[in-house]
Amino acid sequence: MIGLDRPLRPNWIYETLKMIEVGENPSNYNIPFESIAKELVGKEGKRKVRTVIFRSFIYTMQEKRTKIEHNLFLDLCEKLTLNEIKPLLLIKILIDYDATRFVTQKIRLLLDHSRSLNTESLTKKIVTEYGDRDVVKRSMRSFLKTLEFFEICEVQDKKTLKLHPFPTLDNQQLRLALIIYAECYLKSRVIDLIELDEDIFFFCGTPQFDEVGREFNGADWEFVLDGTRRMLLLK
Repeated sequence: MIGLDRPLRPNWIYETLKMIEVGENPSNYNIPFESIAKELVGKEGKRKVRTVIFRSFIYTMQEKRTKIEHNLFLDLCEKLTLNEIKPLLLIKILIDYDATRFVTQKIRLLLDHSRSLNTESLTKKIVTEYGDRDVVKRSMRSFLKTLEFFEICEVQDKKTLKLHPFPTLDNQQLRLALIIYAECYLKSRVIDLIELDEDIFFFCGTPQFDEVGREFNGADWEFVLDGTRRMLLLK
């Protein structure tokens, strides 16, 4: 299982990607990143967070690590505001880490109408299924803090998190989310809307996939909708 080593703030990711120039060596951004992660104390902590950001938003989208190549997120950070891209950054974190999807699955099971989450119950669920595995428990702590930074939840007390109503993606955001899902998760040009991984889109409110499928049909994909199929064939 791949774990999330450190909590991430959306502005750290966004500001890092905005300053990156295609063709540069990733090491050129070691020192500049320190001025972005102002909330962190100590060079080692900043180094580890920088490593997580580059792993997700640079290295997973290219084969070599010697030179930064163009990718979808670098392009989006030039066009979108932080608030517009924030849910897309969270989707990429869910795509990249098995542990974040596992924790999300358990949140779905434990969340009730009060939208309060008991972290002790969540930990017990995780230990019951995976045993006392440090990578999962550490990832859980990092991910829950990341969700707090993304304003998905807030701490009520030491044992309880309150989840906010999840922001609903507008059609443009959902269009981009589906393209990211196909490119980074499925690694395919075909999306079966019936078989979508619900954990990846869990924090996206109530996404209207069919509506978006119709709106961008002919531009980004061919939308196939019949009695047994709901598919996007990306161009």
